[in-house]
Amino acid sequence: MTVFMICAALLLASCSTPAGYGSGPTPTPPKEVAITTQPANLAVPIGRPATFTVTATGTAPLYYEWLKNGVPIAGADSASYTTPNITLADSGSAYQVIVSNLTSYAKSSAATVTAGPRAPAVGDLRYLLWEQVTQPAGWLETPGMGTFGGIVYGMQNSYPDAVGTELQIGNSSVCYPGVDYDCTWYYDVFKLPKGTPAFNMVYKSGTYSNFSSDVQSIVAPNRVIMSLDLEPANKAYALAYAEATQGGGFDYRMESVPVSEVASTVAADGADGRVVTTLSIDRTTGLVDLISYGWQGDTTTAYKSKTILAGAGNAGAVAILQEVCNAAIALAGEGYFISAMGGNDIDGYVLVGMRVQGDTMPRPIAVGGLTTIPPVNPDNAVFTEVVNLETDGGGGAVAGEQ
Repeated sequence: MTVFMICAALLLASCSTPAGYGSGPTPTPPKEVAITTQPANLAVPIGRPATFTVTATGTAPLYYEWLKNGVPIAGADSASYTTPNITLADSGSAYQVIVSNLTSYAKSSAATVTAGPRAPAVGDLRYLLWEQVTQPAGWLETPGMGTFGGIVYGMQNSYPDAVGTELQIGNSSVCYPGVDYDCTWYYDVFKLPKGTPAFNMVYKSGTYSNFSSDVQSIVAPNRVIMSLDLEPANKAYALAYAEATQGGGFDYRMESVPVSEVASTVAADGADGRVVTTLSIDRTTGLVDLISYGWQGDTTTAYKSKTILAGAGNAGAVAILQEVCNAAIALAGEGYFISAMGGNDIDGYVLVGMRVQGDTMPRPIAVGGLTTIPPVNPDNAVFTEVVNLETDGGGGAVAGEQ
């Protein structure tokens, strides 16, 4: 009996409440998940990705699961989600995210993506050069960023880490009639902020008779000639080219054809995956010199094309300008980017429009005296100057597109 009572006492002692129990702070209950910033609707050019972002609070850890049209997206498990490059079929798709922790969850509102006119693939210098550069709105107007330049016969102006416009053309205004080599071509160049894709711009002029050999001397896989003006009456020419400091893979081709064969030649180049980047009408030969490029970065895309001859045989400067502007507006309205423009006041001006086959979405275009206007695309692509025509006594026409 005594042994039993001792054992019972020991057992009770071992089960007694430890000293200090219940005197500590009360544990904080887990905080439920709450979404504080919903993903936003986006308008994104075809060929560029869309990035959706959400902000949420709650007791960590937080888990994320993104859905497209209600279906979970494999691997999309962070606070932001970047889509593959947007296609036209993606337009109108809804993206949501479920955020959870160990005790609760919250579902965001749906954000939609709207596909806009196609943007060029990053690194493709063949068209819409400025769209390779993504900068906040207004950067082109930042003091010190822009340079209004000119080139005269025999000069070569180089601008490192910059993007620029095509040459101003219009033989009655850029060259003094009847005077050899007396020509001046104007352009705009914009210095790139640090951290942007690296391009160099080069503007070059020389003797008309040396044009072919001079072009061959600058041909390289990382260079794309983007503007050309032949002025045989003044024994001069000028051209502009963009040079990528990284990447390349562009192959050059020049074709000289009658005006009547320009449309079919451009169409064949486009079907072969080539983009016509510049042209000029040679008054000495009566032929149109076309320069096109293929790109190893994209060997499968085929292009549809359309060419318009504006101002041919029209003696009125104002009428020429109006016809060129109307042609630019018409091409953009049918989804074409204006890849090349050149000619003269006598033979007229040829505008080449190209688009990826199947693209018909109208492109934004601004026609007037401004080379740049505030961007509307969400990636802040600026308007590309695709027409810069000056006539003697008629004024100028500038068209920019995205």
